[in-house]
Amino acid sequence: MPTRTLDDGIEIALMIRDDMRRYGIEGMFRSLDTPPMTHACTDFEELAGFSGDQLIISSSDVTAPLSDETAEALRTHGIRMLILIDSASALDQSWADRAHGFLDWADLRPDSLREAIADIASGRFYMSETLARRSVTASEPATDAPAARRVSISLTARELQVLRLIAGGLSNRQVARSLSISEHGVKRLVGIVLAKLNCPNRTLAVVRAIEWGLLTL
Repeated sequence: MPTRTLDDGIEIALMIRDDMRRYGIEGMFRSLDTPPMTHACTDFEELAGFSGDQLIISSSDVTAPLSDETAEALRTHGIRMLILIDSASALDQSWADRAHGFLDWADLRPDSLREAIADIASGRFYMSETLARRSVTASEPATDAPAARRVSISLTARELQVLRLIAGGLSNRQVARSLSISEHGVKRLVGIVLAKLNCPNRTLAVVRAIEWGLLTL
């Protein structure tokens, strides 16, 4: 696979509470052939001047939910978001809904970071290898797991719409036409569903959603 390169001029805001982790990411960027412009960001008000080729990298340990106003500002300014996932942390749904990619801390390396940013900047949804494999290598859930999953996993109405159409055998293009949204929007929603259900593909996502009582056919 050819090495993905980063576009010149991309600006990255690091919303990482842990200073050591943030310093480590900054060091990875400096090791790249074309390091992007980065800066630490602690308040979404700092993003007011952002537009175009900007990206937020945030960790999953953020505590405050993302407000509707902030989410709308991110959408309006076209700001994309990569979330670094720690397997021990729960991600607030408001953040998951705005994410354009998920990268497990266990997969974090200069090349995977470059790949994630390049994919997101190109309009592709990114999910790292560990997140994709986790559902395959995980042990089978206990008998009462479906009830627990219904409480811990929540899909939005739009995500459920997409999942139902996928379960009906529709392609991304057909789903986009059915819902009158862009194919890119469908790809993003599918990526979010896969991340929430911890599944590497659409077929397993449908099966798991049925097993956990999130989807009825």
